[in-house]
Amino acid sequence: MTAETFQSSSIDRLRVASSAGTVQARVIRPLLVGRRPLLVLHGISRNARELTRLFREEAERTGRPVIVPHFKQKDWPHFQRPSAAARPDQAILELLNVIAATHPEYGRNFDVFGHSGGAQLAHRLAMLYPQRFGTVSLAAAGWYCLPDESMPYPYGLAPGEMKDAVDWIRRKRAGLDAYLRLSLRIYVGDEDIERDEALRTGAALDAGQGRTRRDRAHAYARAVRAAAERRGIAPDVTMTELPGCHHDVEQSITEGGLARLVTGPAPVGFGRTLS
Repeated sequence: MTAETFQSSSIDRLRVASSAGTVQARVIRPLLVGRRPLLVLHGISRNARELTRLFREEAERTGRPVIVPHFKQKDWPHFQRPSAAARPDQAILELLNVIAATHPEYGRNFDVFGHSGGAQLAHRLAMLYPQRFGTVSLAAAGWYCLPDESMPYPYGLAPGEMKDAVDWIRRKRAGLDAYLRLSLRIYVGDEDIERDEALRTGAALDAGQGRTRRDRAHAYARAVRAAAERRGIAPDVTMTELPGCHHDVEQSITEGGLARLVTGPAPVGFGRTLS
């Protein structure tokens, strides 16, 4: 572990091995800790360094430790969805366990944020391990696993044609009530309407979730609210469009205020100390 000091925070660099593989991470550690740690997950651009830079000021403002894993292409060609081929969930859990053991003052529960492919991983991770998370913030996911037992997996929680679907469906159904009790914050740019090469498409997906990331974000919010209400759970779901924003995380943060929305307000009486 190495640390780099800057203003009122330092950055630790970690390399954590798990049974699923090794993941590297940067951990922004504010000198004053005032809020629950935040796990920040990158998308297919794998821009962990950029996200560290973009979230650093907010980490210092709120006293939130921020953990930014980096799934390297050569080690993790696929990381957006836990499957038989890749278990990014196991790597993340081991990373969080190491951080919790090293910094017990942080506690063992985390909030999680992901953009695009990172949002895909974030909501699937929270569905599998809802006991480890508080607020789940999802920005511009390409598609979702809906809490819908009539839609085939991986788009929903009904049996499908995938060979490994049964176990994943069982695990996600088992934790569904706990997941639906989490605070869910969904974000998307109001101009995120392009059907680019990175967006998964198909007749069933388009019909069930919408044709664009903006449409799919709204569809997911509706699906979660409906699933919670069917189970007698009061949904804690918000849906926020970022004005003028496309599918660009830096624009969403610098122009749409996404990082500040995700990290939230500083605790009452919390003050910054600059070195």
